[in-house]
This record gives sequence, structure tokens and C-alpha cells, in this order.
Amino acid sequence: MTPKQSQTDTLRNYRKRKSEEYARIILSVPRKTALYSAIPYPGVVMIMGDIRTGKTALAHEIANGVHSRRKLPAILHMPRMDEKQRASFQRITPSWMQVTIKRSQWKDKAVVIYDEAAQSAHARRSQSGDAVELDELLAIAGQREQLILFISHYSRKLDLNVCTSVHRIIWKRPTYAHQLWERDEMADFTCKAYDFFKGIKGKVAQKKACLVLDMENFGFYQCNNKLPPWWTDRLSRIFKEIQVQGKG
Repeated sequence: MTPKQSQTDTLRNYRKRKSEEYARIILSVPRKTALYSAIPYPGVVMIMGDIRTGKTALAHEIANGVHSRRKLPAILHMPRMDEKQRASFQRITPSWMQVTIKRSQWKDKAVVIYDEAAQSAHARRSQSGDAVELDELLAIAGQREQLILFISHYSRKLDLNVCTSVHRIIWKRPTYAHQLWERDEMADFTCKAYDFFKGIKGKVAQKKACLVLDMENFGFYQCNNKLPPWWTDRLSRIFKEIQVQGKG
């Protein structure tokens, strides 16, 4: 007669199965999909990767896809801009994309591009009033039917509440250093992203590629993105321009 398994043994076996499942997903080949199919709506998406790898262009292309299919407006949120800069950038974006400097200007039923999010959603400011306000906006993003796209180099720079609210994480090509400086919880994922891009031959192919982590169903996908019709080199250097102008 087989002895009855104790609760401790059951828990140990449960943890082992979960560990095996985690390892299987991490080591699996990402499934191919189309970019739009990988994006939740409503939802919160974090886009990460090295500088000049196309993170901002990817966010604009996601907004373009959502607008084409759902006719929804988009918001380009740049809190470090002054009004003159905001008006300047408004002229080079589509009519359905509003450039904002205040979160109170965010519309319901819209795509929000939060570029260089670490500058105003930084982990070191997690107790500030701005961080509390942002946390509230993330919590009700579903109710307001918003798709919020955060752009940062890696998650350690971001407030923890942003990291724990995401439904998808999308990587453009990271460097080896990114996995070293990531949050512990994200290190395995960023290591996989580094290996994924390392396995892609050619700079053009690497530039187009995206690695997507579905945090709701826990699985990896791969897809490509193209540039939106209105894309310019000035838009790709938007944050640097703000810094230069701000210095005088």
C-alpha cells in the first residue's frame, strides 16, 4: 500500500512542477506572431532595450496599428517639454496624436506613449506625489480603456508599481550589461532577450525584431515592426533635443 503523501511533499512537488514549467518557457523558442496580435487592449506595455534600437519607433507603430483598427487617438506624453517644444513636436505628429506635458491631459479610450518614462517615473521617486498619481492611473487604465506604453532602457530605472502593472514586456535589442543591471525578477527574461537578438543575423533584421513576453499567460513571442508613415529622425532623437534645448 502506497503511503499517503504529506502536505509538505505535495507542496514540494508543486514547486518543482512550477520550476520546471518556468524553465521550459524560458528555454523555449518564441512563437512567431504579428505585432498587433501581441498587444493587449486595454493594457500596460513596457518597451525596453539599448539606445538607438527603435523603442520609440515601435511605440509609434503600435499606436498606428491601434488607430488603424480601432480609430483611437494617441497621446505622446513628454513631461519635460515646455509649451514651445510641445507645439513644435505637435506639428510633426499625426492629427490624431496629441503631445502632452501633463498626465491630466490623458484621454480615455486612447494609446498613451510615455517616452523616456524613467525621467518622471523613476524608482527613486516612488514615494512622491507624482508616483502616487501614476500608480492610480495605471490601476484604472482598464476602466479608462487606455493602452499605456512605457519606454525605458531597463526596468530597474522604473518605479516598481510600473513594473508590476505590465501585461506585456517588449524588448528591442539589449546589451549584455542590461541583464547585469536588471531587477532580480527580470534578469532571466532580459538574458533571454539578449540571447534572442544575438541569434539574429544582420543589423537590419535585428532592428526590425521584437521579443514579447506575455505576462498574463506567461509565454514568449517574436515579431517584427516597421516604421510608422510619419517617422522622422527628429522624432527618434526627441529626448536628446529636449535636453539640449533645456540647457539653453
